[in-house]
Amino acid sequence: MKLKTILFFMGCTIPGMAYTQIFSGEYTAEWQWDTKKKTNWVNLLRLDMDLSLWKGGALETATIHVAKTNESIIDDWQTFSNIEEDNNFAAIAILGYMHTWEKARLFVGVRNVNEDFFTSDATSLFTGSSCGIFPTISASYPISNYPLSGMTIYFDVNLGRWTFKNSLYNGVGYNGWNRNDNPFLVRPKRDGVFDMAQLEYECGNGHYFAGMAVHNRQWAIDKIDKEEEMAPVEETLKKTSCAWWVYGEQPVWKTDEKKVILMAQYSENTYGSNDCYRYAEIGCVYAGRSNRVGVSGQHARFHQGKEWSLELTWSKAINESLFIQPIFQYVGNGNGNFTVLGARVHCSF
Repeated sequence: MKLKTILFFMGCTIPGMAYTQIFSGEYTAEWQWDTKKKTNWVNLLRLDMDLSLWKGGALETATIHVAKTNESIIDDWQTFSNIEEDNNFAAIAILGYMHTWEKARLFVGVRNVNEDFFTSDATSLFTGSSCGIFPTISASYPISNYPLSGMTIYFDVNLGRWTFKNSLYNGVGYNGWNRNDNPFLVRPKRDGVFDMAQLEYECGNGHYFAGMAVHNRQWAIDKIDKEEEMAPVEETLKKTSCAWWVYGEQPVWKTDEKKVILMAQYSENTYGSNDCYRYAEIGCVYAGRSNRVGVSGQHARFHQGKEWSLELTWSKAINESLFIQPIFQYVGNGNGNFTVLGARVHCSF
């Protein structure tokens, strides 16, 4: 069924349903300066709407809208900003059905990996993209990673302190609106399939994760080009590879309204010729009533060399829906050493 037919059908049937509607949105603006001559202004708008259809069942929808003034201001490999992408008037982030039971959830529809994996209390403070998804995954496979999405079957199960999550995706993510580029495509012969699983454990105030991502297609490094259409399947290696990761965050000091959290994470890809096959990070976050301050250091091993990065940031809540965040980042790789100053404003409504 074509994309236009699907959207038309949903537009005709949804108004006739009895539902509870919840609408929300988030706007993020980020100013960037390379401390020399280059500047950039990046804007991200996300709109969410949940429609409760019946007990336990809901239609989840979300769109993203991206606009920026210039291209990336430094020549880094991990991408120092987790919201910077090409201008996009509108793309689907989520569109599907979620059913919730007492200890489990099941989703079928369009989704991306960032909705369910990699984000925690500590990592959510930092603005570097590697705190949102490990480069051993995002740099090695053209998957449904922001701003791309794809057809997904997702479920999670919660048993006390343990939570297990699993998602099965179309092997390539999309964000277009035409026949050959839209997130409703399911093409296992060409795109392959991609599965991601994660086990989480909460112990006291600590939170620990271990996971694995498996793809049954292997793209050669020189075939991954973000500016061009993905190479057809006959030009890729039909070889399964995976990436695994471990991550933990543990408060080391805590009062009623303040705490200090230590965090560490590590990931590897089993295929040494992938674009990125090793990543590690260590950091510390202070969280108070209206302030959060964090420092984080990352190391990534790409096929072209090593990259080291450091982020120092402070988030100040103005009220419940608005915060400002100055940012300093240092990046060093084979292309040189770079420093970036930034300021982010985030508003929810």
